[in-house]
Amino acid sequence: MGIFDFFASTPTPEKFSRLALRAFADGGHPGPLSYDADEFRLVGGSGGAEIYNLHNAYRDYCAASRKQRPEVLAHYIRSMQAPALPATFAEARSGLRPVLRGRAIVEYMRLTQAAQGTGKPYQDGSVPFSADSVLMLAYDSPHSIQTLSQSALTDWGVSFDAALAAALDNLRDISVANFVQVAPGVQMAAWDDSYEASRILLADLFFRLNVGGDPVVMMPTRNRLLVASSHNSAAQLAMLALARGYASDEGRVISALMYRFEQGKAVAYLPPDAEVLAQLEQLKKIYLADDYASQKQLLDKAYEREQVDIFVATCQLVQKTDTGRLISYGVWTEGVDTLLPEVDLVALVRPDDDSESGVGAPKLVAWDDLRASIAELARSEEGYPARYRLRSFPSRQQVDALAAREF
Repeated sequence: MGIFDFFASTPTPEKFSRLALRAFADGGHPGPLSYDADEFRLVGGSGGAEIYNLHNAYRDYCAASRKQRPEVLAHYIRSMQAPALPATFAEARSGLRPVLRGRAIVEYMRLTQAAQGTGKPYQDGSVPFSADSVLMLAYDSPHSIQTLSQSALTDWGVSFDAALAAALDNLRDISVANFVQVAPGVQMAAWDDSYEASRILLADLFFRLNVGGDPVVMMPTRNRLLVASSHNSAAQLAMLALARGYASDEGRVISALMYRFEQGKAVAYLPPDAEVLAQLEQLKKIYLADDYASQKQLLDKAYEREQVDIFVATCQLVQKTDTGRLISYGVWTEGVDTLLPEVDLVALVRPDDDSESGVGAPKLVAWDDLRASIAELARSEEGYPARYRLRSFPSRQQVDALAAREF
């Protein structure tokens, strides 16, 4: 379920799925649902058209006190059984809100729809925001927040830009400055209305804070928006530590980047301080490893259904004992058609009939070194995060020419 999973408390995922099934039935869900243990979700409707992922609900349920758990589950059920959208844009206008989501969410939805085998492409309702996030539109109703697909906008006869302008006006109307200090030099949004991250679209809010320099902003999860000064490296390190903790504890991740503002727009920011930059790169690796892991089962199932023999390699993280830095690596074995994530190091493995395991000792090589000698690494496959289809293993001469690396 991904690198951020921490579900050590009861109930088990299986028991929680039974609780969720019963709650859906008690809430009047019109049709039967079944539990998909591999994907940790409930599935129903014709051809599995209804999908209710349980990861975030389970995380919130386990984190709540026993007394709060029934309401947490009830809130989840209410939010999943969203009412029909308004018939017209005029009716929907006042309920529109902009929302930021991790880019991997869009990819997950595309892969999920492809896995259903309907032949219909996923109608994406997002636009790029940064390298790892997208901007979407949502309709806010009393018990749910529904992100909108392009088909909803088409039905209303409105463009994304026109709907976004209305959504921004609505967000601005409910965004009187509301920040609290959570660490020395670090402020955090405190609206508690599920649109904290969306306020990154309102640059003026951050300049009013007077943080002692240009504001540097992070939106690690949907409900967390952090601000520090561009002149305060210690505060930026504290902000990164908070972001890492929120991502691990809360899920619903959005972006591992830092942002600053140019002409009122948030853009990616690379801090000049070497230690801050190093910690920022560590956070990016954690987010990417989780994105890779969350998609692996979907890709495996898609290839199995299509009867295509492709090995979806895992992005694995190891921590250096001397520096504490994280190193990402993947494995590429000769003779195996491989979909390889973009990693720091690649373990090249050859069959060896003389060894007990049948394979030789792997040779670790740097990604950049391998890319320079392998044409297939010049272009990634469709989707996010980047993966590369590798069919032809490098020759012995090519492997021998590559410098050996260590973790």
